[in-house]
Amino acid sequence: MSAPSIEKTLTPKETFIFKDLVGPHFNPIWHFHPEFQISYIMEGEGTRFVGDNVQIFKKGDLVLTGPNLPHLWRSDDAYFEKDSNLVTRGLVIYFDHDLLSKSLLRREEFYIIRKLVENSLRGVEFYGEVRYQIRRLLLEMSDEKGFRRIIKLLEILEILANTKDFALLTSPSYVNSFKGNDSEKMSQVYDYVMTNFKTRITLEEVAEMLNMTTTSFCRYFKPRANKTFTRFVNEIRIGHARKLLLEDNFNISQISYECGFNALSNFNRQFKAITGLSPLEYRKLFLDIQTNVG
Repeated sequence: MSAPSIEKTLTPKETFIFKDLVGPHFNPIWHFHPEFQISYIMEGEGTRFVGDNVQIFKKGDLVLTGPNLPHLWRSDDAYFEKDSNLVTRGLVIYFDHDLLSKSLLRREEFYIIRKLVENSLRGVEFYGEVRYQIRRLLLEMSDEKGFRRIIKLLEILEILANTKDFALLTSPSYVNSFKGNDSEKMSQVYDYVMTNFKTRITLEEVAEMLNMTTTSFCRYFKPRANKTFTRFVNEIRIGHARKLLLEDNFNISQISYECGFNALSNFNRQFKAITGLSPLEYRKLFLDIQTNVG
């Protein structure tokens, strides 16, 4: 996983663009850009990074990110294997902030859109039935042209602005503090953690990799990730544990060791600290939801 690079997705002549992205895996570059982005996952699963937020994602994932908010949908390792036949597909809209100018957002009719724009600066995950409404509109957008596409986009924004089925992603204190010269160092750290989180990772080995002392590395990493390195590693591990718990193929002890925890007690403690539930409570909640849906 790379540290955020700065991208420009629109040309000066474009207000927004729609992309139907199909490939062996999603873009593996940790990046940000000045445009708003709406992303719906049609196929694929992995780990989603938005600012300082780390969560698993799968088919049906719907997220709005605001301007210059770093993000990455990192496909699972299986998607990068040489002989993999796995495919990912994402429906993505990038739109310019000029489409929703400050003068326009001050108008009374645009109050709910203004709140959506404000929330987008922290990243917004949508859940429930609204995801399927947006999927339908995104699929229809590929057949529209010109101003009809803008009408479709405004319809999508209205639905997102009116739903109560959403959650903000980044912490209130998160600020994008990345600079261009941070890219290579943070890329090394993130790639290393994503590759090795199932085994023991020490501050010493990561700091040495960057030719830093452990103290200087901790001072470097925390303001850029808005969390300690240890917390970051644990969030990656717990995200993987959540996926394994939902598959119901392993007992809690097996999942603990599979995710890089050497002690079951520490796994249980870290899981509850990050999710608010114990592993057993998390699995039971998921099974209850599946039963009720069924």
